[in-house]
Amino acid sequence: MTVEPPQQTQQSFHDGLMGHPLIRELWNHFPENMFLIRVEEDGHFTVEAANPAQVDTIGRECLGQPLPAFLPAATAEAIYARYRECVARNKPMRYQEHAAFFDEHGNEQYGYWLTLIVPLHNADDDPQRVTHLFGISQNATELHQARDELERHNQVLEARVEQRTAELQHANRELRLLNGQLEEMATRDFLTGCYNRRHIETLGQREIERAWRYGTALSVLMIDLDAFKQVNDTQGHGAGDAALKRVAASLQSALRANDLLGRFGGDEFLILLPESNSEDARAAAERLQQQTLELAAISISVGIATLRRDDSLESLAARADQQLLAAKREYHREASD
Repeated sequence: MTVEPPQQTQQSFHDGLMGHPLIRELWNHFPENMFLIRVEEDGHFTVEAANPAQVDTIGRECLGQPLPAFLPAATAEAIYARYRECVARNKPMRYQEHAAFFDEHGNEQYGYWLTLIVPLHNADDDPQRVTHLFGISQNATELHQARDELERHNQVLEARVEQRTAELQHANRELRLLNGQLEEMATRDFLTGCYNRRHIETLGQREIERAWRYGTALSVLMIDLDAFKQVNDTQGHGAGDAALKRVAASLQSALRANDLLGRFGGDEFLILLPESNSEDARAAAERLQQQTLELAAISISVGIATLRRDDSLESLAARADQQLLAAKREYHREASD
């Protein structure tokens, strides 16, 4: 489609712009909007020429009309503000605009354009006065829509990443909790809740090495329940298990924070007493015997051993066990008298 300038300005426009065949070809076939705006002496603006791409965008003839004739008032005023600025600065301006327009059916449409406007002067009149504005607008609507879609897609991805991150953090917390529970289960006696034999031996060797390193005392107590076999034989294993639980709870409540209690096997318990010499250990044993009798209504026998320089946990526990056997013999002798 070839668009000619309006009759009243056709000759001047033809002579000034359309005189060269290459310019005519460019005007008629350039794919982006091209337009010529006449700057009226009263400061108003009128469309003097528009290339076919511009006419196709508007969907109607716009020549000789002010912008509000085919643009919403707010859009027209925003464009006028750009035109006034360009005239005042008397320099080319490049900008991006979000504009609305009415299509051929009168429906309001929206789009984005990258626009360049250049002030033109009439050398035959006043060479300083801007008489026209020549403009080129590139339709960037699809680019903006693609950017908006990309932004929405990124927001969806960010939300998914945030959700997955939260889920992963929750799973990690659950895993740490489960690992802690598994570790606790691996170190605890299932019946009494105190440390199992494997773990109390590990802790015992660690305490021996620490005592050697810092030159501190260390004692152990080997404990078992008096007449435990009789409880099992007469009252059943359920009563025996209940007795073990009560004893373990009473022992644990009487120990210091750094003392370590473990079930050594059957009805035997091993207690590590860091920084405790033989006198401290004897005092602790008496306290445990009294509290266990009061709280659990069960008597216990205790064997005591204090760390020597050549000790291992095995030898230390063995000496405590020998002391326990002696205490048990004394208990049975007293019980039979």
